[in-house]
Amino acid sequence: MRVFKYRGGDDKVFSRDLSSLEQDYFWSPTYEDLNDPCEGLVLTDQIFDQLDALNNVLGNTKQTSLVSLDSVKEAFRDLIAIKDKAGIYSLSKIVTDELLWAHYANSHNGFCIEYDLDKLREFEGAKYSIFKVIYQNKPPIMNVDSMFATDSQDEFLQKLTSVKSKRWEYEDEIRIITPSEGKQYYDFRAVRSIYFGLRMKKKNIQLIMETLQGRGIKYFQMQLRANSYELTYQLIEDLYLTKQRYKYSISPIDEYAIDAQSLDEKWSKYKPYLFKLAEIARREPYCQEVTMVALDAARSTNDNLIFFAQFKRKEYRYQNVSLNIKEIDDAFELIDDLEESCCSTHLKA
Repeated sequence: MRVFKYRGGDDKVFSRDLSSLEQDYFWSPTYEDLNDPCEGLVLTDQIFDQLDALNNVLGNTKQTSLVSLDSVKEAFRDLIAIKDKAGIYSLSKIVTDELLWAHYANSHNGFCIEYDLDKLREFEGAKYSIFKVIYQNKPPIMNVDSMFATDSQDEFLQKLTSVKSKRWEYEDEIRIITPSEGKQYYDFRAVRSIYFGLRMKKKNIQLIMETLQGRGIKYFQMQLRANSYELTYQLIEDLYLTKQRYKYSISPIDEYAIDAQSLDEKWSKYKPYLFKLAEIARREPYCQEVTMVALDAARSTNDNLIFFAQFKRKEYRYQNVSLNIKEIDDAFELIDDLEESCCSTHLKA
């Protein structure tokens, strides 16, 4: 999914935002740092009234009930406290909204980043929650049913973190909820494009292109449609095109990573694809070592074979790459620094 982050253009803010792009991270602030004072507002009186009423009924028969229900109250308060400590990265699904450009990109003096949302969350996806913001006329009400319904855990968390007044609906917001505030690092390929505001300084446009060269980012200039209030955009030339690729390296392949002999006989003609995928994986920007390459028998069919490679990204962190035959051929064709002897090995394996 394409999502967008608007960024300001005054010198101090621009320097901060360019630095975060250069270092491949976004900053997720807490609720108290956001521009809406009603952020995270939920009505909790009902849930405490219900628990008190339950206490009054059960407390006459069993003292332990009082203790357990008090524990539930405390657990709910702890949950609210965790929400208050969480980080929020606010994104939009729209890049051509005039109000967003005015409010969040310093009246077009700034720029807008286009992310691939799946890539953006790839490093820490298990720790993040992603919600589409709900817009309504009244704050959400928390009650016992919403707290204990087993099929509504995400809905419960969404109510706590991602509900706003209808007046904000134009933002069409997507939120990444992080466990805490602070820097959140991502795969640099999550940044697909950058859109420059109508009033953005040329020197800042050039500085972005120079700083982010070698990353395959596309650049667009925002424009006004003729005789209209509508915004559009035009692809523009990257002034700093280079053959040098950001974070490019060739990592080692563990000597036991490829066991071609273990491939089922009926798939033996596809052995070269194990070696091809290993070469692709070792050139992944965050690969430190390729640790395994194999056929994904569970996902493969006679018409669509899928191979996977596992590589070490950092200590105790591993990542998989899964590709089918055509995808392997296409990616392998783009490799321009294979040794001739290596190519021969792949073809004969």
